[in-house]
Amino acid sequence: MQEEEKIYSISLLNNLINKKITSYDEFKNVKIQGEITNLNRRYASGHLYFSLKDKRSEISCVMFKYARRNLKFKPESGMDVIIEGDVSFYKPRGNLQITVKNMEEAGLGELYVAYEELKEKLLKEGLFDFKKPLPKFPKKIAVLTSASGKAIKDILGNIEKRWPAEILIWNTTVQGANSTESITQNLALANGSDVDLIILGRGGGSAQDLWDFNKEEVVRAVANSEKPIITAIGHSTDKTLSDLASDKVAATPTKAAEIAVPNKMEINEKLRNIEIRLNDLMNSKLDNLTHRYNNSRNNNYLKNPLLKYKNKHETLNLLKSNADKSINQLITSNQMLLDGFRSSYLLNNPDYILDKKTSKLSLFKDNLSKNIKDLLVSFENKLNLQTKSLKSINLMESFEIKRNNLDLVKNNLDNIMDNKLNSSVNNLMIFKNNHVLTNPCRMLDGKYEQVNKIDKSLQNNINITISNYENKLHILEEKLAVLNPEKLVEKGYVVKDPEVMRKSKIKSIIILIFLVIVIILMILLILK
Repeated sequence: MQEEEKIYSISLLNNLINKKITSYDEFKNVKIQGEITNLNRRYASGHLYFSLKDKRSEISCVMFKYARRNLKFKPESGMDVIIEGDVSFYKPRGNLQITVKNMEEAGLGELYVAYEELKEKLLKEGLFDFKKPLPKFPKKIAVLTSASGKAIKDILGNIEKRWPAEILIWNTTVQGANSTESITQNLALANGSDVDLIILGRGGGSAQDLWDFNKEEVVRAVANSEKPIITAIGHSTDKTLSDLASDKVAATPTKAAEIAVPNKMEINEKLRNIEIRLNDLMNSKLDNLTHRYNNSRNNNYLKNPLLKYKNKHETLNLLKSNADKSINQLITSNQMLLDGFRSSYLLNNPDYILDKKTSKLSLFKDNLSKNIKDLLVSFENKLNLQTKSLKSINLMESFEIKRNNLDLVKNNLDNIMDNKLNSSVNNLMIFKNNHVLTNPCRMLDGKYEQVNKIDKSLQNNINITISNYENKLHILEEKLAVLNPEKLVEKGYVVKDPEVMRKSKIKSIIILIFLVIVIILMILLILK
């Protein structure tokens, strides 16, 4: 009898595999060195799930919460580490994995070092700085991804659902030997077309699977693209240099479609709201215009436009009348002010003042000359009368005493005249150097010449007057000599009283002093 063929269930097979692995001592406490990839620490349990890989293969790893507490560093994707643990088999899924008991940092992986070096180089060039704006309503979109991958279905389905844009698909190799050349060539073709936007993406994978998007040729092609680019490479935790160089990064291909086009339902809703607002605004505007039209029909000014013109005309006439009055008052006020300035100028004009003073001085001089002549005639008459009554008692002795007194008075008079003349000359020089008047030097020179002329004229008059009085005094001396008692006795004449003669002479001297003082006062008045 033929032996029946044994058929295993999946659970039985996984149990057998697990027994074989757990019973094999070489699979316990093994140490493995590799690069961390597909790191996931988001589980609420606190366990750490990741893969460890080298250039040819990779293996899944799990580090439970109790072992994770002993870590002295924070694991990151791309790190080169050494792990110690047991090879185990996860029966529910049939996955071979390593349960990590301990992990030490062996240094950064080669791919991570190359990633950081290229990133630093491109950052210094400023390749990641400039970002082009995305079109709000794109008409034609280029999608660069694998035509057989899941990413293309997500992108096409979401774009068609959201917005009626034309989609051009460039089948692009996103992993493998020819992926770099395929990506750069298709980017160049898309930039040469009339598309508005480019979406570059692929599904998830390990860091090694996504490494073509970290190559310098691809990164530069993305950064130098004339069309705006949205990248959706791998999962949200993956970050390639092409993502840094693109204009917008999407966490997933589905999210890239949402970023690329607006939601037509939202746009339609906004348009409906705008339409409602426009209708409300138009109705409100129409009601307002209707109300204004009804008010205009009842407006008196519109019924009778001349009424408004009449009121404005009356107001204009009133304003014109007030303006004329104000202008006339202003002209009158300015004319009075100008007349006042003119009068003040004429009254304070030095020529006018000097002419006025000169005329007063001439009048005073004429009156003074007339009074002097009258006084001389009066004194001469009195002198003649007194001479007749002169007595002859002690005539010579009295005459000598009076003569001495007369000489003393004459000397005093000369001193007084010299002092007054010197003071007048000093005042005249002070006046000449005064800078108060307009153009003082020229004016003072002219006035100084006039004063010199007046001074010379007065000096001549004084000299003439003094000469006349000296002549009269000489005549009186001769008369006195004739009236000498001895000679009179010899001739048999009667001599008059010498006291009367002395008084007459003193009066003459007083008159002379008075004349000198008057002349000095006139000079001072002129100088003022």
